[in-house]
Amino acid sequence: MGVLVGLGLYWVPLDHEFSPAHFTQNEWTKQPIESIFSTHLPITAPLIQRDGHTLAYNGQTRSAHWVYHKLTPAILDKTTSREECEFKEDPLIPEHIRATKSDYSGTGFDRGHLCAAADCPTQKALEDSFFLSNIAPQTPAFNRGYWKKLENHVRELTKQYQVVHAFSGPLYLGSKARDGKRYVKYQLIGKNDVAVPTHFFMLIFVELPSSKIMAKSYILPNKAIEAKTPLKKFSASVEEVERASGVMFTQILE
Repeated sequence: MGVLVGLGLYWVPLDHEFSPAHFTQNEWTKQPIESIFSTHLPITAPLIQRDGHTLAYNGQTRSAHWVYHKLTPAILDKTTSREECEFKEDPLIPEHIRATKSDYSGTGFDRGHLCAAADCPTQKALEDSFFLSNIAPQTPAFNRGYWKKLENHVRELTKQYQVVHAFSGPLYLGSKARDGKRYVKYQLIGKNDVAVPTHFFMLIFVELPSSKIMAKSYILPNKAIEAKTPLKKFSASVEEVERASGVMFTQILE
Protein backbone atom coordinates (compact mmCIF):
# COMPACT_ATOMS: atom_id res chain seq x y z
CA MET A 1 0.00 0.00 0.00
CA GLY A 2 2.82 2.34 0.88
CA VAL A 3 4.38 1.84 -2.53
CA LEU A 4 1.10 2.60 -4.28
CA VAL A 5 0.59 5.76 -2.24
CA GLY A 6 4.11 6.89 -3.02
CA LEU A 7 3.62 6.38 -6.72
CA GLY A 8 0.38 8.33 -6.54
CA LEU A 9 2.24 11.40 -5.35
CA TYR A 10 4.14 11.50 -8.63
CA TRP A 11 1.19 10.82 -10.93
CA VAL A 12 -0.10 13.78 -12.91
CA PRO A 13 -3.19 13.68 -15.16
CA LEU A 14 -2.13 13.82 -18.80
CA ASP A 15 -3.12 16.77 -20.98
CA HIS A 16 -3.49 16.27 -24.72
CA GLU A 17 -5.32 19.53 -25.50
CA PHE A 18 -2.85 21.38 -27.72
CA SER A 19 -3.50 24.66 -29.51
CA PRO A 20 -2.27 25.64 -32.98
CA ALA A 21 1.08 27.44 -32.90
CA HIS A 22 1.06 30.71 -34.81
CA PHE A 23 4.55 31.88 -35.78
CA THR A 24 5.05 35.54 -36.62
CA GLN A 25 7.71 34.86 -39.26
CA ASN A 26 5.96 33.75 -42.45
CA GLU A 27 9.08 32.13 -43.87
CA TRP A 28 8.84 29.45 -41.21
CA THR A 29 5.83 27.96 -42.93
CA LYS A 30 7.88 27.50 -46.10
CA GLN A 31 10.38 25.21 -44.35
CA PRO A 32 10.07 21.54 -43.50
CA ILE A 33 8.60 21.22 -40.02
CA GLU A 34 11.58 19.24 -38.74
CA SER A 35 13.95 22.13 -39.59
CA ILE A 36 11.99 24.93 -37.88
CA PHE A 37 13.30 24.40 -34.36
CA SER A 38 16.83 23.59 -35.47
CA THR A 39 17.25 26.83 -37.42
CA HIS A 40 15.03 29.26 -35.45
CA LEU A 41 15.70 29.59 -31.74
CA PRO A 42 13.68 31.77 -29.33
CA ILE A 43 14.40 35.51 -29.35
CA THR A 44 15.33 36.66 -25.84
CA ALA A 45 16.18 40.27 -26.71
CA PRO A 46 14.65 41.69 -29.91
CA LEU A 47 17.04 44.20 -31.49
CA ILE A 48 15.50 47.40 -32.84
CA GLN A 49 17.52 49.81 -34.98
CA ARG A 50 16.28 53.32 -35.67
CA ASP A 51 17.80 56.51 -37.07
CA GLY A 52 18.80 57.92 -33.71
CA HIS A 53 19.22 54.88 -31.48
CA THR A 54 19.48 51.11 -31.25
CA LEU A 55 18.08 49.00 -28.43
CA ALA A 56 17.71 45.46 -27.15
CA TYR A 57 14.23 44.97 -25.71
CA ASN A 58 13.35 43.11 -22.51
CA GLY A 59 9.87 41.62 -22.82
CA GLN A 60 9.77 40.73 -19.13
CA THR A 61 10.29 44.25 -17.78
CA ARG A 62 8.54 46.00 -20.74
CA SER A 63 11.55 48.25 -21.32
CA ALA A 64 14.98 47.98 -22.89
CA HIS A 65 17.96 45.96 -21.70
CA TRP A 66 20.08 48.77 -23.13
CA VAL A 67 19.82 51.66 -25.58
CA TYR A 68 22.75 52.88 -27.66
CA HIS A 69 23.26 56.16 -29.46
CA LYS A 70 26.20 58.12 -30.87
CA LEU A 71 26.98 61.77 -30.30
CA THR A 72 29.14 64.13 -32.32
CA PRO A 73 29.30 67.93 -32.51
CA ALA A 74 27.49 67.77 -35.87
CA ILE A 75 24.64 65.67 -34.41
CA LEU A 76 24.10 68.19 -31.64
CA ASP A 77 24.23 71.10 -34.07
CA LYS A 78 20.71 70.62 -35.43
CA THR A 79 17.26 72.07 -35.09
CA THR A 80 14.33 69.87 -34.07
CA SER A 81 11.00 70.49 -32.38
CA ARG A 82 9.27 68.46 -29.65
CA GLU A 83 5.90 70.14 -30.28
CA GLU A 84 4.53 67.27 -32.36
CA CYS A 85 6.15 64.52 -30.30
CA GLU A 86 4.16 62.28 -28.00
CA PHE A 87 4.79 59.01 -26.21
CA LYS A 88 3.52 56.00 -28.13
CA GLU A 89 3.55 52.22 -28.18
CA ASP A 90 6.27 50.59 -30.22
CA PRO A 91 4.65 48.71 -33.13
CA LEU A 92 7.80 46.57 -33.52
CA ILE A 93 7.15 44.97 -30.12
CA PRO A 94 4.41 42.28 -29.90
CA GLU A 95 1.39 43.59 -28.01
CA HIS A 96 1.53 41.01 -25.22
CA ILE A 97 5.02 42.17 -24.12
CA ARG A 98 4.57 45.84 -24.96
CA ALA A 99 4.19 48.81 -22.61
CA THR A 100 1.36 51.31 -23.19
CA LYS A 101 0.87 54.95 -22.25
CA SER A 102 -1.87 54.01 -19.81
CA ASP A 103 0.61 51.87 -17.86
CA TYR A 104 2.25 55.07 -16.63
CA SER A 105 -0.94 57.08 -16.01
CA GLY A 106 -1.52 57.99 -12.38
CA THR A 107 1.54 56.07 -11.15
CA GLY A 108 3.64 59.05 -10.10
CA PHE A 109 6.50 57.98 -12.37
CA ASP A 110 7.89 59.90 -15.34
CA ARG A 111 8.35 58.32 -18.73
CA GLY A 112 12.12 58.64 -18.70
CA HIS A 113 14.08 58.63 -21.97
CA LEU A 114 17.04 56.26 -22.21
CA CYS A 115 18.30 57.82 -25.43
CA ALA A 116 17.71 61.49 -24.63
CA ALA A 117 15.39 63.39 -26.97
CA ALA A 118 17.93 66.21 -27.14
CA ASP A 119 20.52 63.81 -28.57
CA CYS A 120 18.56 62.93 -31.71
CA PRO A 121 20.10 63.99 -35.04
CA THR A 122 16.88 64.43 -37.06
CA GLN A 123 13.22 65.24 -36.52
CA LYS A 124 12.28 61.63 -37.26
CA ALA A 125 14.88 60.35 -34.80
CA LEU A 126 13.45 62.71 -32.19
CA GLU A 127 9.92 61.43 -32.77
CA ASP A 128 11.16 57.83 -32.64
CA SER A 129 12.77 58.47 -29.26
CA PHE A 130 9.24 58.72 -27.82
CA PHE A 131 8.47 55.07 -28.52
CA LEU A 132 7.93 53.41 -25.14
CA SER A 133 10.66 50.87 -25.92
CA ASN A 134 13.10 53.76 -25.31
CA ILE A 135 11.36 54.66 -22.05
CA ALA A 136 11.56 53.41 -18.46
CA PRO A 137 9.78 54.52 -15.26
CA GLN A 138 11.79 57.14 -13.42
CA THR A 139 10.96 59.09 -10.29
CA PRO A 140 10.24 62.69 -11.31
CA ALA A 141 13.01 64.12 -9.14
CA PHE A 142 15.54 61.78 -10.73
CA ASN A 143 14.35 62.19 -14.34
CA ARG A 144 14.18 65.96 -14.19
CA GLY A 145 17.18 66.31 -11.92
CA TYR A 146 20.31 64.19 -11.75
CA TRP A 147 19.56 62.03 -14.83
CA LYS A 148 19.17 65.22 -16.86
CA LYS A 149 22.42 66.45 -15.37
CA LEU A 150 24.16 63.27 -16.53
CA GLU A 151 22.66 63.59 -20.03
CA ASN A 152 24.02 67.15 -20.21
CA HIS A 153 27.42 65.90 -19.08
CA VAL A 154 27.50 63.34 -21.92
CA ARG A 155 26.67 66.07 -24.43
CA GLU A 156 29.44 68.28 -23.00
CA LEU A 157 31.95 65.52 -23.71
CA THR A 158 31.59 66.21 -27.45
CA LYS A 159 33.50 69.48 -26.86
CA GLN A 160 36.52 67.40 -25.89
CA TYR A 161 35.96 64.25 -27.97
CA GLN A 162 34.78 64.15 -31.56
CA VAL A 163 32.77 60.95 -31.09
CA VAL A 164 30.97 59.79 -27.96
CA HIS A 165 29.15 56.44 -27.74
CA ALA A 166 26.56 56.09 -24.97
CA PHE A 167 24.76 53.03 -23.64
CA SER A 168 22.07 53.45 -21.00
CA GLY A 169 19.52 51.21 -19.39
CA PRO A 170 17.58 50.14 -16.30
CA LEU A 171 18.90 47.93 -13.51
CA TYR A 172 17.10 45.82 -10.92
CA LEU A 173 19.53 45.44 -8.05
CA GLY A 174 19.17 43.51 -4.82
CA SER A 175 19.32 44.86 -1.28
CA LYS A 176 19.61 43.34 2.17
CA ALA A 177 16.35 42.71 4.04
CA ARG A 178 15.76 42.53 7.79
CA ASP A 179 16.45 38.81 7.81
CA GLY A 180 19.97 39.51 6.57
CA LYS A 181 19.34 37.98 3.16
CA ARG A 182 19.49 39.82 -0.14
CA TYR A 183 16.44 40.12 -2.38
CA VAL A 184 15.60 41.82 -5.67
CA LYS A 185 12.46 43.88 -5.15
CA TYR A 186 10.89 46.33 -7.56
CA GLN A 187 7.47 47.79 -8.25
CA LEU A 188 5.23 46.90 -11.20
CA ILE A 189 2.95 49.51 -12.74
CA GLY A 190 0.03 49.41 -15.16
CA LYS A 191 -2.00 46.51 -16.49
CA ASN A 192 1.07 45.28 -18.39
CA ASP A 193 3.27 45.11 -15.27
CA VAL A 194 5.96 47.53 -16.40
CA ALA A 195 8.92 47.07 -14.04
CA VAL A 196 10.21 50.10 -12.13
CA PRO A 197 14.04 50.02 -12.09
CA THR A 198 15.88 50.35 -8.81
CA HIS A 199 18.84 51.92 -10.63
CA PHE A 200 20.01 53.10 -14.03
CA PHE A 201 23.39 52.86 -15.73
CA MET A 202 25.19 55.02 -18.23
CA LEU A 203 28.18 53.57 -20.05
CA ILE A 204 30.25 55.96 -22.15
CA PHE A 205 32.95 55.21 -24.72
CA VAL A 206 34.97 58.08 -26.21
CA GLU A 207 37.23 57.91 -29.26
CA LEU A 208 40.73 59.38 -28.99
CA PRO A 209 42.78 60.75 -31.93
CA SER A 210 45.14 57.81 -31.40
CA SER A 211 42.25 55.48 -32.36
CA LYS A 212 42.06 54.24 -28.80
CA ILE A 213 38.73 53.94 -26.98
CA MET A 214 38.34 54.99 -23.35
CA ALA A 215 35.39 54.05 -21.16
CA LYS A 216 33.57 55.58 -18.21
CA SER A 217 30.42 54.29 -16.53
CA TYR A 218 27.96 55.17 -13.79
CA ILE A 219 25.29 53.42 -11.74
CA LEU A 220 22.69 55.70 -10.17
CA PRO A 221 19.71 54.97 -7.89
CA ASN A 222 16.26 55.76 -9.26
CA LYS A 223 15.48 58.39 -6.66
CA ALA A 224 16.05 62.05 -5.87
CA ILE A 225 19.77 62.91 -5.75
CA GLU A 226 21.11 66.17 -4.38
CA ALA A 227 22.26 68.27 -7.34
CA LYS A 228 25.59 69.08 -5.66
CA THR A 229 26.49 65.39 -5.33
CA PRO A 230 29.71 64.76 -7.30
CA LEU A 231 29.16 62.56 -10.35
CA LYS A 232 32.23 60.54 -9.34
CA LYS A 233 30.26 59.17 -6.40
CA PHE A 234 28.33 57.01 -8.86
CA SER A 235 31.33 55.87 -10.88
CA ALA A 236 31.46 52.18 -11.67
CA SER A 237 33.73 49.97 -13.70
CA VAL A 238 32.56 48.47 -16.97
CA GLU A 239 32.73 45.08 -15.26
CA GLU A 240 30.39 46.29 -12.52
CA VAL A 241 27.85 47.45 -15.09
CA GLU A 242 28.14 44.11 -16.87
CA ARG A 243 27.68 42.23 -13.60
CA ALA A 244 24.62 44.30 -12.69
CA SER A 245 22.98 44.19 -16.13
CA GLY A 246 24.08 40.78 -17.35
CA VAL A 247 25.10 42.41 -20.65
CA MET A 248 28.61 42.00 -22.05
CA PHE A 249 29.54 45.45 -23.38
CA THR A 250 33.28 44.88 -23.57
CA GLN A 251 32.96 42.41 -26.43
CA ILE A 252 32.49 45.38 -28.77
CA LEU A 253 36.07 46.36 -27.98
CA GLU A 254 37.55 42.99 -28.96
